[in-house]
Order: sequence, then C-alpha cells, then structure tokens
Amino acid sequence: MKWGEKTVDRLYFVGIGGIGMSGLARYARQLGLEVAGYDKTQTALTRALEREGISIGFEENLDHFNHWFDPIESERTGIVRTPAVPRNHPLFDRIAELALPVIKRSKMLGAVAQNFETFAVAGTHGKTTTTAMLTHLLADTPGGCNAFLGGILASTGSNVLLNPESKRLVVEADEFDRSFLQLNPTHAVITSMDPDHLDIYGDADGFRAGFAAFGEQVTGHVVRESALTSAEADLTYGCATNRQTANHLDYAASNPRIESGWMVADIKMRDEWFESVKFPMPGMHNLSNALAALSLADLAGANRGACMKSMGMFGGIHRRFAYHIRESHGTYIDDYAHHPKEISAVLEAVRLHHPEKSITAIFQPHLYSRTRDHMMEFAEILSEFDRILLLPIYPAREEPINGIDSQSLFENILNPSKHLTSIERIFDNLKEHPPEVLLTIGAGDIDRLVQPLSDWLREDSQRFKPFE
Repeated sequence: MKWGEKTVDRLYFVGIGGIGMSGLARYARQLGLEVAGYDKTQTALTRALEREGISIGFEENLDHFNHWFDPIESERTGIVRTPAVPRNHPLFDRIAELALPVIKRSKMLGAVAQNFETFAVAGTHGKTTTTAMLTHLLADTPGGCNAFLGGILASTGSNVLLNPESKRLVVEADEFDRSFLQLNPTHAVITSMDPDHLDIYGDADGFRAGFAAFGEQVTGHVVRESALTSAEADLTYGCATNRQTANHLDYAASNPRIESGWMVADIKMRDEWFESVKFPMPGMHNLSNALAALSLADLAGANRGACMKSMGMFGGIHRRFAYHIRESHGTYIDDYAHHPKEISAVLEAVRLHHPEKSITAIFQPHLYSRTRDHMMEFAEILSEFDRILLLPIYPAREEPINGIDSQSLFENILNPSKHLTSIERIFDNLKEHPPEVLLTIGAGDIDRLVQPLSDWLREDSQRFKPFE
C-alpha cells in the first residue's frame, strides 16, 4: 500500500476497535498486509477482529506494540490513528521515538477511496442507515460494491463489504474532525445538517461551511434532502403528502402509510413512479433514509425496479431501531440516537408503530460538549417520553466540562416520571416501574445493557407492564 512516498505492508491501528478503524483494518488485511492494533477495551468487535487473525493489545503499556514491531521492517511499517485516542497516550511517544509515519483514519479512507467510483453519504443523522441501505441495494447489482459502514449489517455481521471485482465504493462521509474533507466522491447525498461537533466547528455557520466545502469536492451529483435549502446540490429528495408536491422533487416518497406493520409509500425516481413499495425499517426518518439510498443507487445505474424489490428485503443494521423483543406482552427497541433530532425521530417512529402504549426510555448522553451545546433541546425531547431513566454522560474522548453533567440535564427535564440512575441500578428501576415499550438510546457503552436486558425481560413476561 502506498503511504506517501513509501510503500508499507505492515500497519498498526491505534484505536482499532472503533467502527471506522476496524473496517480499514479488515480492508488492509484482505489486501495481504500484516495488521495489528491497540484498543482500550475488549468488545464484540475486537473479538471478531481477533478471530479473523488480527492481533490486538488492550494494556496501556507498550508490550504488545514492542512485541509486534520489527526493526528490520520499520521502513515498511505505518501507523493509523483515530482522534478518539488522545495524543498523550504512551504509544505515540514510542512511535515518535521510532520515527514511524502516522496518518489519521480519515486520510487513509480518502486514499483508499481514490481508487474507486465513490458514493458518499453525509449528514448529521442517518449516515449509517443510509449507507447500509445503499450497500444492500448495490451489492447484488451488476458491478457490486465495496463498502465501509459506521455500523454492523445484520445480514453479514460485519461493518465492511469487500468485493475485489468491484470498482464501486460506498462510504460514510463523517463530519467529525472534518474527516469528510479527505474525500472526493463521485456522487454524494446530504441527509441533514443540524449543528453538531461545535467543539470542532465553533458555531452553526462554521458547521454549514464544512458541508459546503464537502459539496465542492464532489465531482458528480450532490443530492440533498429537500428541506436543506442552504446545501449546495443539483438534485433533491424528500417525503411528500401527495404527488403534486412530490413532482417538485427528483426523488420522492408520496402517500406514506403503515400496512401490516410495514412502512409503505409510492416512490418517484426522477421521471418514473413505483406504487406501494415496502420498507422494513419503521419511521418517517427511515423512509427518508431509504430515499437517500435509492437516489445514489440510481446514480450508480442500478435497475430501479430491482431496487424497489430489494429495499423490502433490507435486514437492518445493529443499533438502528433494532427490535430485541416484539411480543404481544411487551416491546424492547435499541437505538444509537445521540442527538435531540435523532431521539425525536425515534420517538415519532415508536409512537407511529405502537400507538397508545406507554414508552420508557433509558438514555445515556454522549459527550460533555454535545450535552452542553444541546442541553435544552435534550431536555425538551426527553420530557416527551412517558418515563425517562437518565444515565451518566459517556465521555468518550472528552475531559469533563465544569457544570455539565447528567444532573444538570435531569434538572431541566420537565417530565415528572424521571429518574437519575446508573447502569447498575437499571434492573431495580424497571422492577419498580415495569415498561410497556422499552427503549435504550445512546452512542456510548449503553449497548452493553442490550443482551442482559433482553435476557432479563424474556425470563418473565410480567417484567413488562400488561397492556391495557
């Protein structure tokens, strides 16, 4: 693999357990490179990488790296890093001492993407679901695709799709750390532009400027959600209540409805309509994500009729409106939502598919900076649940911010049925107030609750509140 002026065949990933890093590690290994890495915590994803033959160290000491590093091969060794691992980590001192070349994950992805016809999905919300849907649509078409996903596809159990015969690549264009500016996509879609990562962009204007810069780097078409009037694009998509409104859009869903538990809509693809197309993922936000995926599949030249049929067979993605229990006596859904707009979309979808049911949400805020920047928006949407169980903030890469914690968020939530709790106390909370519909929401380590909660709820149907 070319690494600037060098060619490397040994890569060490610092933060290999991240969803983006692990995908690139898998790609490098398929190319025949020797791959290893470090991560702070062992997870299901790191265990999967180890089963695939990738050696991973989990201790902060340098033993694993020093054992892997071969001085004879230093000229052919490179380091890939993620901003999630701070630069004061001891590994970076050792790497600097050895004068090994280091690049960010985003730069490596950009270098890989240069070899393909690249279809990029950008936006504050919906990137992972849209990317997964697009991958599903293109995988079985002539020409296939490769893909780097920000989540785990339910159908494959992986966050990558590697097809050596394909010249197409599907990627998430992540706005964090301005990573998407390393890409020069052939075509792109922008799903949303709600300000986020203001620790990086400064303010909403800076955030929008970042997306404008991304759009300028797209060599072909840019498709935008119709409400994003500030986004530079030559094509639009969106949901419409009737065909008259839909005819003003290039890609549209008209007459959305629920039939036998399915989202169903009539779909416009430029100059052609398709009647009563079925979509397996609940919610208007996921119908919008599906339209975004269909628009890029269309630009890739995929057969439109085949795409309509294929969309109905999409198996979903890990932690995106994932049903873990869907029984007559109770429902449990897990979702990655970590921004107020995402939580609002999830709540809307739950109420649409489970009307008149009481909804209990367990929410783990993600990042001190995001909690600070959207404090009142979080409080407003969390107040709309029937019961809210609030966990401590998951800091990820951040240091604490004075005055910003779950207690301050809790005090702003107007819902009288609110509880400030901990992961260890959750089961006691649910015993005291059994749920009808239960949600776990957040982008931190709340996912470690999912399997224990599912098992516990299945042990006894009385752990759900009987539907009235």
